[in-house]
Amino acid sequence: MGRQLTSKADVYSFGVLLLETVSGRSSGSGTWQGQKSLLESAWEFYEEGKLLELVDPEMGDFPEKEVLKYIKVALFCTQEKANRRPIMSQVLDMLTRNIKLNEEELTPPGFFQDSGGFSSTQLKLKSSESSTSHQMSSVPLTITQVTPR
Repeated sequence: MGRQLTSKADVYSFGVLLLETVSGRSSGSGTWQGQKSLLESAWEFYEEGKLLELVDPEMGDFPEKEVLKYIKVALFCTQEKANRRPIMSQVLDMLTRNIKLNEEELTPPGFFQDSGGFSSTQLKLKSSESSTSHQMSSVPLTITQVTPR
């Protein structure tokens, strides 16, 4: 069981790395294009049919068909539900072989976002003094809050 989680996490990370490479942006640097993360922007461009807007302008001339394939493979790798993500051997096949990607099977990516925007789950943490609301994906997690006696 632990190996499956690691394998799917590695696939997710690889998808994020592909998006970072194509866009020339870091996903860890906060927001991208205003209030959206790199992953959110990629999904929005996908839904609008404007994936090439994600590409780093510094790339100059590039093979559009190949770059579109890389972005779509990245989106397959970053789907919210781990069981929907391909395994690395499938990712390798998608990138190196002439395989038609079944985009009807593609679902939105999973990501954590701290404020506003597109997200899956909202969790409210309450303390005696204040209430804090955090947006997060539906990935299983444990939150430990230390409170003084």
